[in-house]
Amino acid sequence: MPKFHCIKRLCAYLLIIAAMLLSIGTVHAAITEESGRRVALVIGNSVYKTLPSLPNPANDVEEVATTLRAAGFDVTIGVNVDRIGLEDTVRRFLRSTSNAEAGLIYYSGHGIQVGGQNFIVPVDATLETPYDVETQTMPLDLILNHLKQNSRVQLIFLDACRNNPFNAQKFWMAEKLEPVGAATRGLARIDSDLGSLIAFSTEPGQVALDGTGALSPYSESFIKRASEPNKEIRQVLTDVRRDVIAMTDGKQVPWENSSLMDSFYFIPAPPPPSVEPMQQVSVPEGAATTRLPIAPPHDETGSALLVTLNQLPKTGKLSFDGKPVEQGAKMPAAALTALTYDSSGVAAGTVGLIGYTVSDPYGQATQGVVAITVSADAGAKLAQLEQEKQARLADADAYLKTLPRDVDTTIGVGPVEASLPVVPASAAEMTFKVAALPDKGTLRAGDRVIGLGHVLEAADIPALSFEPQIGTENQPFALTLQAANDDLPPATITFKPVLDACDTSAAAPLDLQGVTSGKLPNEIDADEALPACTEAIKAYPEVARFVYQLGRAQLANRNTKTAFATIKKAMDAGHVRAIYELSSLYEFGASVPRDAAKASEIAKGGAAKGDPFALYSYGKALYYGRGTKADQQLGLRLMLQAADLGHTYAMNELGYIFLNGVNVPADPERAIRFYEAGVQRNDIYSLNNLALVYRFGKGAPEDLPKALDLFTRAAEGGQPYAPTNLGRMYRDGVGVAADKAEAVKWLEMGAERGDYWGALDRAILAKEEGADADSLAIASRYFALATAINMPGSGDPKNQALAELKRMPGAAKKKAEAAFAAELTAQEKKAIPKTKSLDDRLVKLAKATWVKRNPRYDLF
Repeated sequence: MPKFHCIKRLCAYLLIIAAMLLSIGTVHAAITEESGRRVALVIGNSVYKTLPSLPNPANDVEEVATTLRAAGFDVTIGVNVDRIGLEDTVRRFLRSTSNAEAGLIYYSGHGIQVGGQNFIVPVDATLETPYDVETQTMPLDLILNHLKQNSRVQLIFLDACRNNPFNAQKFWMAEKLEPVGAATRGLARIDSDLGSLIAFSTEPGQVALDGTGALSPYSESFIKRASEPNKEIRQVLTDVRRDVIAMTDGKQVPWENSSLMDSFYFIPAPPPPSVEPMQQVSVPEGAATTRLPIAPPHDETGSALLVTLNQLPKTGKLSFDGKPVEQGAKMPAAALTALTYDSSGVAAGTVGLIGYTVSDPYGQATQGVVAITVSADAGAKLAQLEQEKQARLADADAYLKTLPRDVDTTIGVGPVEASLPVVPASAAEMTFKVAALPDKGTLRAGDRVIGLGHVLEAADIPALSFEPQIGTENQPFALTLQAANDDLPPATITFKPVLDACDTSAAAPLDLQGVTSGKLPNEIDADEALPACTEAIKAYPEVARFVYQLGRAQLANRNTKTAFATIKKAMDAGHVRAIYELSSLYEFGASVPRDAAKASEIAKGGAAKGDPFALYSYGKALYYGRGTKADQQLGLRLMLQAADLGHTYAMNELGYIFLNGVNVPADPERAIRFYEAGVQRNDIYSLNNLALVYRFGKGAPEDLPKALDLFTRAAEGGQPYAPTNLGRMYRDGVGVAADKAEAVKWLEMGAERGDYWGALDRAILAKEEGADADSLAIASRYFALATAINMPGSGDPKNQALAELKRMPGAAKKKAEAAFAAELTAQEKKAIPKTKSLDDRLVKLAKATWVKRNPRYDLF
């Protein structure tokens, strides 16, 4: 008995030590563990169309993306992207940054510095003329500033400006021509704000090397060092700098500027290895080789664990793989379960101890103790334990087979529970390894981000959730779970990211808090969108995007007062695009009095948050001094930022300004570049504007076939003025054979879309056909429609249509009145205010019938 009490004291001591180590490891993990979402934008451009190609960037970023995914980042990647592809990739990334813990940008490829700003150069850039930077590249500051507003930590890595091909160039930067010369080689220094780290592959103003291997020197070292566990980022970059200097013989010296407030680890230390601190096993006396049923240790990240045997039993013999084991022996963790004990010559009742330490690659360690008791009836107990083990495996196998094969996960609502069944109690001690993982989106078990190779406890399985990456709808992603016993067949669960019906029916274009490309106002089907968004708000009351989109649906349903309140609610809840939407209601006087100053004041808030529509709206207000004090320089820069994000309205406004020299010297070539940028994005207004350039030879030589093609494409796309422009060409035989029927078709289309001039020209054409009653009635109808849709301030100040209507014969006007009235119900006709003037009644009837046909107000 005294001997046994001594053993108990020893076990207690070892347990205390093990508990202390576990406590130390847990505290360390709490300090280094990064909570929250991590998002990364990784772009590599190698194959340039006209600039020198770079062999390595595409390889660089594929490897970098893999490294960052292993570090828990949800990676948006672009490889060899042209300007529009870069724009799409950046917008997808920006949509993912909302409330991120850490946002990272890694760019590898050509970069250029102009006027102290850095620009990413897409593969279709030519950079041959002074106009090319603003329409062919992407300013890095635009991405970084958005990231600063939406994430706590910003990490920027630039392995760019290799073998710089842009010497002795000048480019337009807003109102200035800025040089790119020998004094500004490489990229410009970027000062970091609090919470930011900016890292360059070489010193500011210097040129980075592409290297001779498969990766650039900087990327090769970054991938290696960022993959090293439990290393703080500033130490990572110190090691990278040392590596690159060595690899380039001192020709390239990486540089960084940090204002980080906290430590950051790419691969933070997980909790220490999980070990049963005290296990008791029985072995039969006189048995030469009894395999010890020791519970294996594990690490939640699936890291390779090392076992050190600190103490061996004083009696009997411990062996592994048929060979005796000595004290201090080191072995893989899996070997612990393969240890055997020889009890020959050991008396029943003898207790021996195995004391061991389990360590992980992060320098963390946990201790465990196994007490081996020699017993006469141990054989039966071991057989029972084996039976129980096989039963657990059978239950685990059956459980894996019951897991669902397909799980729909809604995009943009946060983590979506996979709703996997609970592991049966009989298999609760089992662990499961992640053998395959979605490469886009984030898998979690509770608050813990799960990576490839991670080990899940039974309790983690029902807590699994998946947050799909924005833009991954209709892309299936597989999660494969492997039971701890590799002999069991794995189970694969396929996550299927889907858009909520509110997003498919009412999302807004270029909404950086949205999840899809969106619809223009008149493309929204209110009957579909209203119930969809109402349900979305019930299901996800914390998602402000759905509140905003309900407001858009209410606007589409012409319920402007309700929409105003809904949009205001979305804005107050933090949805940025709602700021612009509210501003536009004041700008156009919808449900509230028209107030340009109020509209401008509200739009300013949206512009400060980087919304492309607000940047355009407030920039335009500043440029023209509408509702605010004029500031042409700032207004121009804000509209350029909106254009950088793909806002074609801004491209068209900039084209108009430069073509006509509005507050700046006229520069038709610069104007055409912006119109062409819009055409590349299939913008109907850009198509029409560029067509006008070629139709009248203003800013470029007259090219009537090109004008006809562009007008036709714009008209077929829904542009309101292009049909009138086409109708005039067919009417006058300009660039085509004169064709009255074609002219009538296009002019009527323009009129129907709300173009005053199309309606006026159609009326004049009918009037000129002759004095027959039908022609004059048609003329009266279109003169009335033109008057009804003439817009104060932007239409025809002389209102020629109304003057012509007054001169039309009474009989023709009566016939037109009857035609209008036939389109309306009795109740609709009753709602029209009475008037003694037939002309006034015709105009009111024309407006009522036009509105009933649901015209696209958003086109103007």
